Amino acid sequence: MGICKLCKKDKKLIEAHIIPKFMYKKMKDENHSFFDITYNLNTKETKSKKIQKEDYDKNILCGDCDNGILGGIYEDYAKDTLYGENLNPEIAPKCENFINPDDGAEYSICNNIDYTKMKLFFLSLLWRASITDRPTFNEVSIGSKHEEIIRKMIYEKITPLEEEYPIVITSFMRTENKFENLIAQPKRIRTKGGLNGYIFLIDSLQFMFFVNSNDHKIPEYILKSTIKESGELTTLHLPNGSELEFFKQILGK
Repeated sequence: MGICKLCKKDKKLIEAHIIPKFMYKKMKDENHSFFDITYNLNTKETKSKKIQKEDYDKNILCGDCDNGILGGIYEDYAKDTLYGENLNPEIAPKCENFINPDDGAEYSICNNIDYTKMKLFFLSLLWRASITDRPTFNEVSIGSKHEEIIRKMIYEKITPLEEEYPIVITSFMRTENKFENLIAQPKRIRTKGGLNGYIFLIDSLQFMFFVNSNDHKIPEYILKSTIKESGELTTLHLPNGSELEFFKQILGK
């Protein structure tokens, strides 16, 4: 028994995954193994280890919240949407690929996204990573104020505004090193304008969460790329050879 961090009730706690199991599915080889990686931007050193067990925490969530709310409402929708399974064509995302004629940058835009479910799913990743004491997520700490705001959004199904905790998704699918079959330790970042954020790299996709207070002005490039209340979700495809420079630009190095 213990206090569930989502419903705040004294209940039996279960082994709750920080990153949902479905996000590991494509990464696993025939032995059900995948790579966990850390990358040092300054030294360019990479350390990786092959593991089989996803990271979970048995001290944060009850079964009703983990399976019923996080799993049954948000993860089920995100799983079907991100991996294209089981969705009725009428509510399935409609995606197109584009190339910017000015700089040749490639990007994809998906419409018909359920904004509330998808954004709260993404925020649940950030929230779980912040409330856990698992070593993999020790750089993710958004503070008690933001943890409570996001907890309430998730539990009460409150729709966040676009500018609240904006999320930018980039892809390494066009680069030589696609970062497939691996999950990287989330890293804390800070933009040149002083905005705090966190990078999660999961199987070729990089999710950047920006944690902003009321006095923080969100840069236009973030607002332009974040998931929209209209149901528009943009994924930016990084060009080959740009991986390190992109990281440095985001970090202001």
